[in-house]
Amino acid sequence: MGSFTDPKGKFLIYDWRAPISSIYYDGGLGNVVYQTPDGPQSVDVALKRQFVIRDGQIQTMFDTTETIGDQMLLEVLGEKSDTQMKSIVTTIQQEQNQIIRDTSADLLFVQGAAGSGKTSAVLQRVAYLLYRYRGNLNASQVIMFSPNQLFADYISNVLPELGEQNMVQFTYYQYVTRRVPGIDVQSLFSQFETVQTPVQHQIAVLKGSLDFFETTKKYATSLEKSGMRFRDIKFQGEVFFSRKRIADIFYSYNENYHLGNRLTATKERLINMLNRRVESELKAKWVSEAVENLDPEDIRQLQNDGPQEFKSSDDEYRFFARKIVVKAFARFNTPS
Repeated sequence: MGSFTDPKGKFLIYDWRAPISSIYYDGGLGNVVYQTPDGPQSVDVALKRQFVIRDGQIQTMFDTTETIGDQMLLEVLGEKSDTQMKSIVTTIQQEQNQIIRDTSADLLFVQGAAGSGKTSAVLQRVAYLLYRYRGNLNASQVIMFSPNQLFADYISNVLPELGEQNMVQFTYYQYVTRRVPGIDVQSLFSQFETVQTPVQHQIAVLKGSLDFFETTKKYATSLEKSGMRFRDIKFQGEVFFSRKRIADIFYSYNENYHLGNRLTATKERLINMLNRRVESELKAKWVSEAVENLDPEDIRQLQNDGPQEFKSSDDEYRFFARKIVVKAFARFNTPS
C-alpha cells in the first residue's frame, strides 16, 4: 500500500500511486512508457507476477501479462462482502487507472454501469491526488457528495485504509442546510410524501429546468451592478450601519468581484467596522449599567477565561465592559 526502502534508502516496494507503479496497471510485458514529473520514462518489463498471501504464507502465485489476472480477480470477488467498502488497489483495471491518474482535465466525468467500479476509482483518485499534490492539497479541501448517509458510511473507511485522512462528506441536503442555514430545505422524504397539485408540479418542473437556472444566473450577475436591496443594521434602536452605507460598500468593489465575493467582502468589512466600534461603546451608559448590575454568578462566568485579579478598578471595569459589549454585538440582527 505504501513505499518501503532498505536502510540505504533503496526502494524495495513502491507506493501504488508512484509514477513507476502505473506500469503494473497500464502496461503489459515488453517496452513500456510511463509518465513522471521529469517526463516520460521507458522501461523493459520482463515479468509480471502476482501473489495471494494470507497470514504471511503464499497461497497462490502466478504470472500474467494483464493488469490483473482472472485468478486474482476471482479471489477478490469471492471474498465475503462487508458493510463497508474496502480499497482494493490490486484490482485496478487499466481504464480505472486512467481515471485515477488523470491530471489534465479540469472537470472529469466518470460513466459506467452499476458495479463497474466507478466509486472505487473515484475514491482512489482522491487518494492519488492527495499523494501527488502533497503539501498543496489536503483531505479537508476535498468534498464528497453522497446520495445518502448510508452510502457515506459505506465508503468512509476507504481513504483511511490507504493511509490518508478522510475527506469531507455531505449529502446535498446536508450541504445546503449548512451553507444556507436561514432557509427551510425540503428533505427527500418530505419531497416524496408531499402531494403536489398540477400547478405545484409545473412550478417544480420549471424550477428544475435549465432555463430557470440560466435566468437565475443572469439575475445574480445583474445584482453585481444594481438592484441589491439592503436593510439598516440596528442596535438598541440606533442605526449602526445604514442601508446606504452597506450598499456603498457592496458596490465599491471592482468588476472582478462577483456576487459571492461581494457578499463575503461586504460582510468582512462590516465586521471590521463593528470591531472598531467595540472600544467606543465601552463608555456607553447601557454598558456601565450592565456592569453595575452584574451578580456574582455573572461575574464568575465572564471571568472564566480572564485574570483572577485586576491591577486597578479601571482594568476590572474595562474587562467586564468589553465582555458585555462583545456578547451583545454577537446578537446583531437585521430586523425587517
